[in-house]
Amino acid sequence: MRVLELDAGPAEASAAPRRRLTRFRLGPMDGDALRVWLISRLGMVLITWAVIWTGWGAAAKQPRGWASMWQRWDWLRFYDIAAHGYSLRARHGASIAFFPGYPGLLYAVHLIFRSWVYSGLLISLVAGAIAAVALARIIALEAAHLGDSQARSAVRDGLTLFVWAPAAVFLAAGYSEAPFLAFTLWAWLAARRERWMAAGLLLAGAATIRVNGLFVLAAVGVLFLQSRPRTPRAWLRGGWLLVPLLPVAGYMAYLHSLTGNWNAWEHAERVGWNRHLSYPWHTFANTWHYAFGRYLTAHESWEYQLEIAVTLLGIGLVVWLAVKRRWAEFVYALLSVGTLATSHVYLSVPREMLTWWPLWAALAVWCVRRPWVKTVYLTVSAPVMFTVAYLFLTGRWAG
Repeated sequence: MRVLELDAGPAEASAAPRRRLTRFRLGPMDGDALRVWLISRLGMVLITWAVIWTGWGAAAKQPRGWASMWQRWDWLRFYDIAAHGYSLRARHGASIAFFPGYPGLLYAVHLIFRSWVYSGLLISLVAGAIAAVALARIIALEAAHLGDSQARSAVRDGLTLFVWAPAAVFLAAGYSEAPFLAFTLWAWLAARRERWMAAGLLLAGAATIRVNGLFVLAAVGVLFLQSRPRTPRAWLRGGWLLVPLLPVAGYMAYLHSLTGNWNAWEHAERVGWNRHLSYPWHTFANTWHYAFGRYLTAHESWEYQLEIAVTLLGIGLVVWLAVKRRWAEFVYALLSVGTLATSHVYLSVPREMLTWWPLWAALAVWCVRRPWVKTVYLTVSAPVMFTVAYLFLTGRWAG
């Protein structure tokens, strides 16, 4: 399968390669992506099985139920919203910080499968497979100049690194990462093909799930400007990129009707998770204090240490994209990393790392050029991923 090199601007791409790239029929690289994804799900099953039988102390004689392992933290909020709607009573109304797209999807799937937990797991399984195919095609764009054989190796390596990311357990849990990526990555591909209507509609889906959909919209907006629209018709086609603003505006209007406050979402973030704007050096100092101040439990301190490490990785990604003048990806990474690095404390950065597709694409190409990159990455990330999964599945906070 021949693909376009990502460094070429959208307007420079020829029509024939685009058709080969964009057809829906699955190609060999898509198949590789699905195989990597499904094999990784088997790995997650084995991790869960191990935790079921070993995670409850020496006195435990019976394993916990499978479904109970996945009813943790944010999942409980998503379930409560899907089952009962938004409430201002639960933890000071902090549930309204969660956008309605994922709870709505969970509710719809539950109507068919009836089990809330397994509906969430099924959504992540299917959405993750859809996202994996899209990520494979993005990596193929990056690796096109390496030739077909090496591009295919890059796809396999990039997907392997992705599914063994430190916070990969959240791609399996009933969380919003997998469906958000499914919308986001296909929107990015649509934008690369200058299909602004498809990009706008897909980003609208992403924006119903997480506010970060607007970060992707900003990056796609850069792609649109780089396409150099010159005619009124070309500018009108870009009007589809305004569509993702509608679900966000609609949700803010709903929150206003519920609370009487136009700033209700930001207030929920502040009350529920202490997220508010801070100088980056203050954020780093606060996180360092949590990581090494010795007043939290050991596993909580370790998690903040991980937050620091991944944040530094994200800052490195932003700098690298700027040096390479990859301005569209730079805008997304800057917004994604910057908002987390200027909050009160680093929080959920490893989960956010899952959505940094420029990182996975860059690592995939580096693995082909320097095979030791894959070895080093997996040596470091695999035990971290198991530890985060273990903490999550045993009910301890994990990012």
